[in-house]
Amino acid sequence: LLARRGGAFAPYRSRVVAAGGAWSDVQLFGGCRADAEHCAACPRTAAAIAAQPRLNSVVHGSHFFSRLAAGTHLEAHCGPSNYRLRCHLGLVVPAGARIRVGEEVREWRAGECLVFDDSYEHEVWHSGDTDRVVLICDLWHPEVDLEKHVRPSLAPAQREALAAAEAGRHLPVQRRVYST
Repeated sequence: LLARRGGAFAPYRSRVVAAGGAWSDVQLFGGCRADAEHCAACPRTAAAIAAQPRLNSVVHGSHFFSRLAAGTHLEAHCGPSNYRLRCHLGLVVPAGARIRVGEEVREWRAGECLVFDDSYEHEVWHSGDTDRVVLICDLWHPEVDLEKHVRPSLAPAQREALAAAEAGRHLPVQRRVYST
């Protein structure tokens, strides 16, 4: 995906991207639905996500490659709920890329994960000179009872997507899902 001319990365349309910044992504899964083209381009990554119940059933989440251009600032924001945790696996991590969650500031490291509750305020700065790329995977918060807290509030289409994912047959993405 990174080597494709023009790439498969699409602009991540979000209100948190400060003027002059560029944030793009390649979505593998969103809302328990699979993007077949992107999953086929990254079969081992897609299979690893699909094989993990705490990942593949996050109906209120996504799994995607995230590219942040040098000089980009993602303004302070919060995720939609505390049902999920967000994991960032550093893939291409130049110096100068950092994240603040609450009061704590961290830098990504290639091959390492940062896991945080994105319902807490967080913000990103990239003062380096090349793109930063991470794999973002949402997983259920360990204290969430899916049967008690999530399933009863799902719309019919979400219930259908969740059941399919749990059965190991993700439905196709109908539209790109953004959660910021």
